[in-house]
Amino acid sequence: MKLILLPLIAAFGFAVPAQAEDIFDILERNAAEGTAQPPAFVPYRHTVDVVVSGSKGDKIHAPLLAKLRIDPSQPAGERVTVLEQSEDARGEMEKALREMIEEIEDKDRTPAAQAQSFWCNAAGPVPTPDDFAVIEQTDRFARLRPTPERMVSLFMQTGDRELDRKERSMAKKLSDRLDGEIVFDKPSGHIRGGAFNITRPMTVLLVAKIKRMDMTQGCSLAPNGYPFVSSFKMDVGVTALGSQITNVMELTVGDLELITLP
Repeated sequence: MKLILLPLIAAFGFAVPAQAEDIFDILERNAAEGTAQPPAFVPYRHTVDVVVSGSKGDKIHAPLLAKLRIDPSQPAGERVTVLEQSEDARGEMEKALREMIEEIEDKDRTPAAQAQSFWCNAAGPVPTPDDFAVIEQTDRFARLRPTPERMVSLFMQTGDRELDRKERSMAKKLSDRLDGEIVFDKPSGHIRGGAFNITRPMTVLLVAKIKRMDMTQGCSLAPNGYPFVSSFKMDVGVTALGSQITNVMELTVGDLELITLP
């Protein structure tokens, strides 16, 4: 029966699909065509839905919910408008939101720095087999594991900028504790998302140790065709002064509106 079916399949034009193109060839072609890197600025006003939750010992904190409207074209101090916020936010929950807003409003935060955290990118040169290992590859997607150095750069969103003393200390500790991957879409070569976690505890202060740290990031295409960070979650578990502390921050980005930068 198989010998009869094979000629029939060929006659009707069915064929075994060709081997899918290698992800590194796709990324190299995108780089050559100038379509690999997104703009070095954020051309969209956008909203960020924030959920911050956590616990200390047996006490579970009431989650903080907020909705922010961010306009990257505005000067420092005028970029963030708080549209909604939980009225009973206290302690670490409110502190996490305040620090996030302060970072966005930082006068030293250049358009390029804003773009670094807005766009989904590979934090450096175009990925090659020298700095990314293939975990899995199909005709639809590719899962790649970065080298430790590239992984730290992705996790900390440092890009090519120079690190300060605190960041260098963190990067050194993460270099042999961090595991993760990036998922690329095929055949477009766009990043779909990524996930990272520490593989063993890490002391950050004399009295504090990070027991768990997981980060996941999802990407969607902006109107200009480049992927941006549409979802983000950071889940951290810490032991400090005998207490078990958890902090979880979840962000959802949307409502992109084209703006003209000054």
